[in-house]
Amino acid sequence: MKWLKVLLKLGVSAALLAWFFSRADIAQIRAAAEAVPSWLWPVCFLMLVTGQLLSSVRWYWIVRALGFDGAWARYFNYYFSGMFFNLFLPTGIGGDVLKVFFLARGDNRNRKLLATYSVLLDRFFGFSSLMFIGAGAVIFSPGILPAPFPALLLAGAGGALGFIFFSPVLKRIIRPEPGSMLGRIMDAVLVFWRHPEVLAVGISLSLVLQTICIVICLVLGRAMHVEIPDAFYCAAFPLIGLLTLLPVSFNGIGLREGGFVYFMGIYGVPPGKALMVSLGFFSLQVAVCLLGGIIYSTGGYKKFQS
Repeated sequence: MKWLKVLLKLGVSAALLAWFFSRADIAQIRAAAEAVPSWLWPVCFLMLVTGQLLSSVRWYWIVRALGFDGAWARYFNYYFSGMFFNLFLPTGIGGDVLKVFFLARGDNRNRKLLATYSVLLDRFFGFSSLMFIGAGAVIFSPGILPAPFPALLLAGAGGALGFIFFSPVLKRIIRPEPGSMLGRIMDAVLVFWRHPEVLAVGISLSLVLQTICIVICLVLGRAMHVEIPDAFYCAAFPLIGLLTLLPVSFNGIGLREGGFVYFMGIYGVPPGKALMVSLGFFSLQVAVCLLGGIIYSTGGYKKFQS
């Protein structure tokens, strides 16, 4: 049954890509690809690697605040290994499961809970930063996207802020029993209130990473002679990221390309150019995740499993 779901998702991704390419001008696709300077891809690759290194630092701050020990090198190995499995396993969260497994050795339920929450909080910081960037874009550049997209971005940013600032109030309302499962969950949730530096570092590094991703898309677009406002990338990229989370394709493949084609089409960008911007960015993601696969295959993580 699981393999049937995987095949269906692969089928959806393949069908979407085939449909988008059928509507694009192949000559235009070729011209867009040839317009990108040979030096730009490796530069963007190094930028994305830098962003993922910062993400591993972000996760390191989270797990240390939750009581896990060890040097950053340990979490660097776990994080990059997880990136590989996040991309190449059909669920898109296979790498997160792997990171929880690495952290939660043994049968300690509390350790498993904290390991799981470290991954969820890491994801939350990434989501929040995307929403903050998108909300900022639609606030300072009114009309950059049509309705209802500005409202969605503002709602996402507001929801993230609400979770951050009203979590302590929720604990006082619920009043869980000390030592209970609910109490341990609430204590984990409030880790960034006990350690505000975790919140500051988590959001700051996430903003840097997402900005790097947006800048990469922007420079790829400019190299391909895509003429749209810079603020557009800040507003549309978060929405495209949310679109890829829908569990109907293989790790967002096809949905990502559809997002670029749709949102860039608002500004009259031809499908061929939009596809190449999307595929150019995705190729960089694949390359960085393959780097994680190399790190995993060398077995560097094993020395931390004793």
